[in-house]
Amino acid sequence: MITRRQLLQLAGVATVTAAGVASWTYVGSRYGSAYAAQPFQPYALDPVATNHFKTPLPTPGSSGLLGVLDVTGPLTIRSKVGSLPLLPGFSSPFLIYESTQDGKQFQNPILRMESGTRFKVRLENALPEPTIIHWHGIHAPSLMDGHPMSTIAAGGQYDYDFTIGNRGGTYWYHTHSHKRTAEQAYKGLASFFLVDDDEQRAFSRSLDLRFGDTDLPILLQDKRFDAQGRLSYRPDMHETMMGWHGDIIMANLTANAVLQVTPRHYRFRLLNGSNARIFRLAFSMGQHQLPFVVVGTDGGLLEKPETVQEAFLAPGERLDIVFDVGQVDPGKDVFLKSLAFDPMLGMGMMGGTAGMRGMGMMGRGGMMGASDNLRLALGEEFNLLKLAVVAGERGSLRLPATLSMIRPIANRGAIQRDIRLSMSHMQFLINDRSFRMDEIVFDVQRGATEIWNIRNESGGMPHPMHIHGFSFQVLERLNTPRAFASLGRFGQGRTVSDLGWKDTVLVWPGETVRIALDFQHNFPGDQIYLFHCHNLEHEDAGMMINFRVRS
Repeated sequence: MITRRQLLQLAGVATVTAAGVASWTYVGSRYGSAYAAQPFQPYALDPVATNHFKTPLPTPGSSGLLGVLDVTGPLTIRSKVGSLPLLPGFSSPFLIYESTQDGKQFQNPILRMESGTRFKVRLENALPEPTIIHWHGIHAPSLMDGHPMSTIAAGGQYDYDFTIGNRGGTYWYHTHSHKRTAEQAYKGLASFFLVDDDEQRAFSRSLDLRFGDTDLPILLQDKRFDAQGRLSYRPDMHETMMGWHGDIIMANLTANAVLQVTPRHYRFRLLNGSNARIFRLAFSMGQHQLPFVVVGTDGGLLEKPETVQEAFLAPGERLDIVFDVGQVDPGKDVFLKSLAFDPMLGMGMMGGTAGMRGMGMMGRGGMMGASDNLRLALGEEFNLLKLAVVAGERGSLRLPATLSMIRPIANRGAIQRDIRLSMSHMQFLINDRSFRMDEIVFDVQRGATEIWNIRNESGGMPHPMHIHGFSFQVLERLNTPRAFASLGRFGQGRTVSDLGWKDTVLVWPGETVRIALDFQHNFPGDQIYLFHCHNLEHEDAGMMINFRVRS
């Protein structure tokens, strides 16, 4: 049990100078440049110490929290206030999606259904505030998409009814309440939405994967708690600018989780459900990194498996990976980690970090907006999940050479559209605009093919950019920061996280990412969708625009 003293330590405040600025130095590393205010200071449940990882990882069951709910007919989901024992010995208020099917109760259910079938669900809002659900990555008419204009008041309800047109893949759902998305999602309103099809089933058969056992969805999030073990969410001005970051890492709502595995292939469907923290994923045994295979991204399986040793995962992105535990002897431990990297925060903003330091804008780690309360620095190396290898039958199956067929979007003659991410008066903008509910920033013709050139001129912030309603293909990365350019080995500067069908893409400071979109759809009338940053504090602060697809 965590003592009150330990939780007080966990919620403690870092020492700052009289000017309100942490002492800091600029250090180099093999990951590029990184900021470090001081050596890492251990605290209760920190994710750096490997001996903290003792709590079994919850795996999806047939009911309860993160239980698998097979959607075969009309469904009701109620958003409500509840509580969960997120830390040992404590109960924390938590926002929950609750549903009942066949006499079983579910909290934040993993929704699962077949591609091409009808999805009919009623949202009942039992919260004391407005809310709405967005089906992230799912192709739906705009009125079914969970646009903030559809936000319903406390006590209200909203009916969704449309056909799932997506290919099989790992999608998710979360609140998109107007100016409340960040806090509501952070406090619980998010879970998986899995779509099955023949390709997904064939892949599972090829490796003898069993969902809930050797095929596991894993929701990765960072949280912060107060001295009573309750979730803390009180962003100051800097944290609103840079995004809210936690110092306790949770996998499937469990801190310091461990999973017992045997020497065979495991499929992990990884979702970064954090508000703002970016992960640099790797599997490590001691100081040795182990290879893993990426088999899918946001919109389903890739054409072929890709073996890598690391990959970035930004908020909103999914990465479907296969890890061969057979490369590790029983009795050993492997850690899914986030490697150290330079988060590049504040570089070039307001005259650079030196100028911001003089203005008292530097927090722990020398980064603009990094809260003095933040124990786990941005870009710090830490652990996400422990894999404890035990004896068992060794798997002998091999990954198939071909996973799926992905037809490249035919973009010859496509309309070129420039999308500029910038900052003005301490506000992040898209094409010089902040979100207004009734403003359509541009029109797209139904059936058109476009290439969007997303250029990050915001001066020191990476932005995970998400588009509603449509998937896209990443064509090219240009002017990638040198520290990350080595990962772009999949043609045109693309990383493994850029392959396949995408709905969210990370754009580093100074970088341009070119994406291709096909605006074919079969929905009647004009459709209004969102394009926004999936750093949720940025989204709520207005880094979001409407675009319209005209019939």
